[in-house]
Amino acid sequence: MVIEQPERAEPLILTTKDPAKLIGQLTQFPPKGDLYRLQNPVDLIDLENPDTTVATIHKFPVKVGGL
Repeated sequence: MVIEQPERAEPLILTTKDPAKLIGQLTQFPPKGDLYRLQNPVDLIDLENPDTTVATIHKFPVKVGGL
């Protein structure tokens, strides 16, 4: 994630501390509109200070479509 701020010369670049994992029920294959959600909240960190969580994504619903 890149956040541009007018008062900063460089954008703030955040990355996930651990990979995001989605869970859901596959009702058909290929999936057509199945809804998935995050298994756990995802912490975002600044690579220059990886020990500090800057933000957390709590919800990120994803609808998976087929071919």
